[in-house]
Amino acid sequence: MEGFTRLACGGCPPVADLLLALAGEFRDVDAAATDARLDELALPLFGLASGDLRVAAAELANILDTDPGFDADRSSVAGLWLDAALESRAGHPLILAAIATEVGRRAGLDVHVLSAPTGWYAGLGDGDRLWLVDTTMDGSKADPWSLRRHCAHELAFAALMGLSERYEKVGDSRRAGRAAMLRSRLPMR
Repeated sequence: MEGFTRLACGGCPPVADLLLALAGEFRDVDAAATDARLDELALPLFGLASGDLRVAAAELANILDTDPGFDADRSSVAGLWLDAALESRAGHPLILAAIATEVGRRAGLDVHVLSAPTGWYAGLGDGDRLWLVDTTMDGSKADPWSLRRHCAHELAFAALMGLSERYEKVGDSRRAGRAAMLRSRLPMR
């Protein structure tokens, strides 16, 4: 728990760092392999940070959607693990948004995870416009006034809520309780 607690108690860390530490609280994680996958996905985005963010957003969407794209997995425990989502190319929409954010960050883009009642998104803004990437590519539209930006701590909190729910559903009270305990390590704002 030291890795997760250390990251959770400090300033807001990179999304991938906190989500990998979270997964490491429940199972073995190959952080080096995950980093390599994220770096590889970021390659097409290099050089786009100083250009048209519309182009960068389109390229980010291509990374999630192009063969082999990512599929939404809204129900499994594995869908809430960053490393497992990268390996299986299926994850909960919040994890897909985290992947997009982390891939963009590694290429120098200022990408954020946003949510609305309609879903989870990755967003790039230039001050005048916000370019959204729908992580599930299901065509859902977000009301711009309902969008909310999330830090890594909030994503970890949401993932831990999902894990608690899924573990309770299958009768694994030990892991559900662990997820609840880890939520208590996150700063409340």
